[in-house]
Amino acid sequence: MIPHPAILVVDDQNSNLIAMEAVFEGEPVELVKAASGAEALKILLQRDFALVLLDVQMPDLDGFEVAEIMRSNPRTESTPIIFLTALSKEQRYIFRGYETGAVDYLFKPIEAAILRSKVRVFLELDRKNRSLRESLRLLQEERDHNQNLLRSLSEGLLGITQSGNVFYANPTAEEMLGSPLSDLIGRRLTEIFALMNEDGEPANWSLAELLSTCARGERVHRDDLFLSRDGQQIAVEISANPLLPGDPARQGIAGAVVVFRDVSSRRSNEKALVRKASHDSLTGLYNRAEFERLLQERVAEANRHESSLALLYLDLDRFKAINDAQGHHVGDQVLKAAANYLRDSSRGSDLVARLGGDEFVMVLESNEPRRAASLVSGKILQAFARVVELEDGGKLQIGSSIGIAIYPDDSTHTDELLKCADKAMYQAKAAGRANYRFYRG
Repeated sequence: MIPHPAILVVDDQNSNLIAMEAVFEGEPVELVKAASGAEALKILLQRDFALVLLDVQMPDLDGFEVAEIMRSNPRTESTPIIFLTALSKEQRYIFRGYETGAVDYLFKPIEAAILRSKVRVFLELDRKNRSLRESLRLLQEERDHNQNLLRSLSEGLLGITQSGNVFYANPTAEEMLGSPLSDLIGRRLTEIFALMNEDGEPANWSLAELLSTCARGERVHRDDLFLSRDGQQIAVEISANPLLPGDPARQGIAGAVVVFRDVSSRRSNEKALVRKASHDSLTGLYNRAEFERLLQERVAEANRHESSLALLYLDLDRFKAINDAQGHHVGDQVLKAAANYLRDSSRGSDLVARLGGDEFVMVLESNEPRRAASLVSGKILQAFARVVELEDGGKLQIGSSIGIAIYPDDSTHTDELLKCADKAMYQAKAAGRANYRFYRG
């Protein structure tokens, strides 16, 4: 059964996502929903979509920023985007939408019939593209069976027998494996490849499974980390295709052709894209959206284990005055210094994020959350007592006020817990700044 084409709908309003389900009810499509730009970018890394219906006005990453990031990634650069927005119909908004790669621009409230009509056009285009890609894939496989050993000069290529022994290796394979052809001939494939997973542990690498899959006429594909002979970790993409016998009258396969290539650059770009969606670009700390997601996870885990959390809410003292008097360039240096102070004061298991402006948060896991919060807050205040050295040689003294809320004592809901810590922070400011206060209700 051919799966329905997928449409990704991105909107931070749940009511709008529900409305889209009603619009496409009965249509032969799979509707996937994302409640933020960051969530949409993560989903786009995991699968392909025929079309993206993208809201413009969203917190953190708005629709225009999401579109620009999509266009910078080879995986999503050609995915059609239709903007759905309640913004003004001024030409400057419309032009920006098309400049970021939109194929259409619709204004809310959306006419369901018009939207369905436009979407059908792109679904038909996607169907034709899929058909073309499938035809090209089949043609390429046919060519691979006959010419792989001759044409794959820029990729590592190994020919293996039905029993899994190497009988051919091209020069690229020799170079990547760090062994000459004479040392590779006759060796088992699993003896040559030292594959690992993301945790650095040996990857499951079944030669028997690879050969049986190829014997069924199917293609094997996998992404792994490859450990070269000099100890360097290389991200590799490996595929294995059945090698047909030279005599058409013979049954079965003669072995397999294994092709592998270095995809470290692509993997690095994908990780950078994920990091951009989840981290603050100035300080490198988690951004608000990612923090809220991770806080939900920490609270759920604490609830399962009946443990406690301490949430520290930090605000820089008199930062606005520094920013206004000396400019954003100096203000950015102060924020970077503050982020470094927080990193130095935190433990490996602590969660540190910048919510925006000069507001930061830290989450501590501890069986004694009040004691842990007091110790860490003391370290933070001591760190903030140091002078910040500016790029132009100048120096600044900054401080921080800290509010602390405890899960589950003060609240069991993440939003309310943040509010409690925020309130305690203002109490710390009212008490003279450069100190910390626990939430008192």
